[in-house]
Amino acid sequence: MVNLPASLLDDGLAPLLAQVRERLERNGPDWRGRVAVPELPRPARVTLETLTGRRSPRTVSLVDLEQGLVRAGAGGDLLEALTRLGHPVSAERTRRRAERRDASRARSAARDRAAGWPEPWAPAWIDEVIAAGLLAGLEERDALRLVDEVRVVLDALESPGASEEPDATGAAGTGAGPGTRSRVELAARHLGSAHALDRGTRLERAATRALSRRLVDAGAERDDDLWARAGAHTDLLSGAALTWNLPLAADHALAPQAHAATDLGLPFVVTQLALRAYPLRAPAGADVLVVENPRVLERAVQDRVALGVVCGNGNPSTTVRLLIAQLLEAGASLRYHGDFDAAGLAICARLHGLGVSPWRMTEQAYLEALSQAEDAGVELPVDPSPAGPTPWAPALRAVFDERRRIVHEERLLDTILLPRPVG
Repeated sequence: MVNLPASLLDDGLAPLLAQVRERLERNGPDWRGRVAVPELPRPARVTLETLTGRRSPRTVSLVDLEQGLVRAGAGGDLLEALTRLGHPVSAERTRRRAERRDASRARSAARDRAAGWPEPWAPAWIDEVIAAGLLAGLEERDALRLVDEVRVVLDALESPGASEEPDATGAAGTGAGPGTRSRVELAARHLGSAHALDRGTRLERAATRALSRRLVDAGAERDDDLWARAGAHTDLLSGAALTWNLPLAADHALAPQAHAATDLGLPFVVTQLALRAYPLRAPAGADVLVVENPRVLERAVQDRVALGVVCGNGNPSTTVRLLIAQLLEAGASLRYHGDFDAAGLAICARLHGLGVSPWRMTEQAYLEALSQAEDAGVELPVDPSPAGPTPWAPALRAVFDERRRIVHEERLLDTILLPRPVG
């Protein structure tokens, strides 16, 4: 342990040493400018004069102070001496300043790189990326790499209009053809990693924002739609549609499998790959119920109801929406039932906009469900979120917002499904 001169440990020097520490934290540990000398007791002032070799200085050079402290044996440099004297210089402020400087450089570099893009929306896109925090923690090199990789993705995808979202038949544009690329294939081929564009990654989020601006007039609601419209589907097998007693034209390629599943009392699983390869055709006027939750379809299977049922499994996937579009195009009659909560009503509104008719999703049906729960002594949960527009039954929104009680469709199985068995 180093023995320090008692004069250096005098509390009278503390105001000066604290001021020196603060200036070094503000300006950086290598700064060696001058600081004003505060009022010091006479013993402390004498000590300062001895250290600097100057009488009654109003300011002190940190070069002189450092040399004096080293000669006095307080440490090998100013920082070590301040630490031993009880005034250690924190690197935190310097670190934060360096981070702010690096972040500013990264943002400026990214903006300059995006400014060279041909798209007029590029400056707004990079500002959106920055505001979303997607450059946070990146150095200039990495920020430039992110911008360049988004450019690679945009260039690899087809130009707007060259790759359209498949229509109800599944045959429009390249979206239904065998040349359509998967997002993981694109990532592996052009970015080196099949996971580079996985959902939630920094690059995927930045690229999705760019696609959103490129396809701003495409009307896509979900990220998957944006990628599919741009020519890179997310996945043709995941998010498959669960169906029961799916009505298909007798000569349809999938009809034997669908009918066999019904005969066995099993649901029929339809992938997006199958829908693109063999767009559905159904008898005109075929009755199909679309439901939100798998348990409803499970009950339909158990009861072998004659009704065709499609499960959205929550917010319908791209596969389910494509199946719905194909059935509507074929002339089938589709109805929808979901949960009486804000999310369920929002799903119902979206499907209603596609041409699906809500089924028992009125204010009367909601009030009846509340009464049944009350009669049974069941305390229904409260939805903290208000309902969105319910254009098929405008009064439903007001009634729901007044009551806010959630009714899951699993409570309403007997009123949703037609009990007739398959003949």
